[in-house]
Amino acid sequence: MWLKVITTIAIVFSISMLLAYVWIVGPKPPVTAPRAEQIAFLRRGALFVGVEAIALIVSIVGSFFIARQARKEYREMSQKNMEALLEATLRDHAKSQESDAQSNQ
Repeated sequence: MWLKVITTIAIVFSISMLLAYVWIVGPKPPVTAPRAEQIAFLRRGALFVGVEAIALIVSIVGSFFIARQARKEYREMSQKNMEALLEATLRDHAKSQESDAQSNQ
C-alpha cells in the first residue's frame, strides 16, 4: 500500500515540476547579465534537473516493484486456481468411475 502511495506521489510531483519549470527555474538571464546572476540561474537549473531525476527514478523503481508484486500475486493465484481445477477434475473423475462401476453391476 505504501509503495503505491509513494510512487503515485512521486509521479504527481514529477509531472507538476515539469509543468512548473518556468516558475521554478525562472527566465534565462541575458548574456550581458552579471556573472553571479548567470551562475544562480545555472544552479537553479541543475537543482531542478537533479530533483526531477530523483523523482522520476523513484517513480520508475516504485512502478517496477508494484509490477513485480502484482506478477507474484497473479502467479500464486494462478497456481491456486490450477490446483483447485485439478482437485475438482479428480473428484469428478472418481465420481464418474464410481457411477460406471455401479451401473455395470
